[in-house]
Amino acid sequence: MLQKIIQVGNSYAITIPKSIIDAYGVAKEKFVNLYEEPKNKRVVISFLTEDSTDEIIDPEVYMVAKKLLKRYLPAFKELARK
Repeated sequence: MLQKIIQVGNSYAITIPKSIIDAYGVAKEKFVNLYEEPKNKRVVISFLTEDSTDEIIDPEVYMVAKKLLKRYLPAFKELARK
């Protein structure tokens, strides 16, 4: 399906046809995952199911954030007091 890229403010957007929205039960303000495949020059959109909305964060990013928080938590607490 060919879609045109449009400008929305300082960003760009692609509209999703209503038939696809209806088929996947997507609603306004819901999250989607975008996966980039630079080698193939592709961007893949995955609609989240009700079961997967708690797992929006990439597991690798989550682990890095968790390690950083563990390591720097005392510094963050000190900065919060100032």
